[in-house]
Amino acid sequence: MTPDTDDRYVRIAVMVLLSLTMFAGACATAIHWLAPVHRTMDLIIPPTATVFFAALIVALIRRPRWVFGIARIALALAALALAAPAWLYTLQATLTPGAALIDLLPPVSSLFVVFLVMVMVFIPGRQAFVLAALSWLLIALPVLIYLPLHPAELAAPRGRDLLMAYGPVSILVVVLLPVQRGLAGKIQRLASERQLMEVQLHRDPLTGVQSRLLGERMLREVLAAGAPAGVIMLDLDRFKAINDTYGHPVGDQVLQAVASGCKGLLRENECISRWGGEEFLAIVPDVDASGLQRVAERLQTAIASMQVAPVRQVTASFGTAMLRSGDSLDSVLQRADQALYRAKEQGGNRVDAAPLVRPG
Repeated sequence: MTPDTDDRYVRIAVMVLLSLTMFAGACATAIHWLAPVHRTMDLIIPPTATVFFAALIVALIRRPRWVFGIARIALALAALALAAPAWLYTLQATLTPGAALIDLLPPVSSLFVVFLVMVMVFIPGRQAFVLAALSWLLIALPVLIYLPLHPAELAAPRGRDLLMAYGPVSILVVVLLPVQRGLAGKIQRLASERQLMEVQLHRDPLTGVQSRLLGERMLREVLAAGAPAGVIMLDLDRFKAINDTYGHPVGDQVLQAVASGCKGLLRENECISRWGGEEFLAIVPDVDASGLQRVAERLQTAIASMQVAPVRQVTASFGTAMLRSGDSLDSVLQRADQALYRAKEQGGNRVDAAPLVRPG
């Protein structure tokens, strides 16, 4: 998955969360306004939060690259919206005779757990743990202090639900933050290692051009497409003598220079693979026979003009073959190889083309 795709998914996720939060705020606003008893805090926080989250949605639409900043602002607003009623109604229940927290506190305990999960998603590293722990102290602690001091409320079903949500459940989420981060880091490392292995599998480690495995895959795709295309097989002339005379390190430099030079001369939709040893295969789509010949001659000239000290001259022989109807991977490669063999027999440093039509 590319970074642009990842960002798009994050924007979609944040947009969905903001929309759901705004909808929840609008519903809470309607419920509190229609309730027989109106509490000031309930009449202020839900509509205010609804307006703020609507503004964040507009900001995200107009500035999509601000997605992480908008997500953090949304978390801060959510923390304030959860902390304010927890403290206010706890103090009110404590100081007002006959008042009960389980009757005053809005049903927001489950939202607190959701808030902690969102912190894990959108806040990086250790900051997430610190913020989650601080949020727990600011939002859950007053409720957890109040309930044991009022056993009758604690024994009620709503009291037990509050104790579980603000106690073991939320603490478990906070404690699991480091575990989640560790797993996320492990998954990221595995993904990076897999990506590196795929690159190594598809790239020749010495020359940096495509591997034979990837070259075969691309040639099969070209064959399946059925569009005009051709292949160029090239083999360095007297390469064994270069290795024997100057050593394998110099031979490796020659291979690298040839691969780099050929790759630089090919178009974006053309590719070259190291086929084995000193042999390379270029795949040229959207070309006719004369165009394929020109590409091969351009590569031949470029290789013959290379200077790879202390080698006096590097040359290569070329065999070209246009794809025919009904060709298989083996058949087109066999024709290119036969043309290459003829070029070698004629002294090398030349291009030979396979016949365009099948013999009689």
